[in-house]
Amino acid sequence: GTFSEDKNELLSQQFQVNYEDEPAMFRKGSSVYRDKVETKVKTDDYGNPIKRIRLAITVSNLDIIGPEFWGKHQYILQEGKYRYEYVKKFDDIRRLPCCNWIVVRISACQFDKFSLIHSFDKPNDETALSLMNASASLMMEQFPDIIFGYGFSNEYSFVFQENTELYQRNERLILSSCSSWFTSFYMMKWKEYFPSKELVQPPKFEAEVLCYPKPKIVCDYLSWRQAECHNRNQYNTCFWMLVKSGEDENKANEILKGTLSKDKNELLFQRFQMNYNNEPAMFRKGSCTYRQKVKVSEDVVRDGWDVAVTHVDMGPDFWRKHIYIFDK
Repeated sequence: GTFSEDKNELLSQQFQVNYEDEPAMFRKGSSVYRDKVETKVKTDDYGNPIKRIRLAITVSNLDIIGPEFWGKHQYILQEGKYRYEYVKKFDDIRRLPCCNWIVVRISACQFDKFSLIHSFDKPNDETALSLMNASASLMMEQFPDIIFGYGFSNEYSFVFQENTELYQRNERLILSSCSSWFTSFYMMKWKEYFPSKELVQPPKFEAEVLCYPKPKIVCDYLSWRQAECHNRNQYNTCFWMLVKSGEDENKANEILKGTLSKDKNELLFQRFQMNYNNEPAMFRKGSCTYRQKVKVSEDVVRDGWDVAVTHVDMGPDFWRKHIYIFDK
């Protein structure tokens, strides 16, 4: 209940601290803006500098509450009102509906360019996929309300429990937090998985949110993503085998145009003696990330949960064995 003057008096009397002597960056924060600066742009024939007014990025620690700053920097804002409370009226907060399972799907932006710059193997880079799985595992530790994750290629879906109150179900905060945390974990783990490869360009992950009222719909969503994993990976496996065998990319796309799953399996077997079903399960089925009871041995299970990463079909058998996931 103290006022500003009360706090100033407390600091002065008890600690001999004059609050006004504290660094301006602490008291006023930092303002970053483009300021008008006289800059040398070239030199005339006689060696004299020719200067022009340019906008340069400036960081300053000064008062922006009062009219003085805005009076000197009217070019920043063209409107004359600088009161700040009214801006809260423009804050559009969307609360996600209650009694719904929240699914956040994270996917990498411009991943083709990112994978090219970092020389990822085509069609699948096992180390890069393992890095995605490690990042997903850390997401489950960071957000206890995540009950299940599924990922393949450059995307990962996270299912939050039905009654989560994360950020009071504020859509914007959930999306920004999930994408930023996943990006941070990916960068943090990079050296562990690519010790001899520099992270030349930072990854960029975007997020979207979906809400489902029933566990069955969540399971159908996850089955859809796994079907998409199969379709994409089978196509990409055929495509890159054709390209590596000498076909150009346009020709490879033309060969695969309109083919069904069985056609692609036959192509791989006849042209490259490859059985698609022998490809690693992580490539064909993606990765499931979830908590399971800690096993000491086949017969002994201790209290506690570990994050598991498996590569299995998410059919009815899987969900019958893991029904506890939705009961947590």
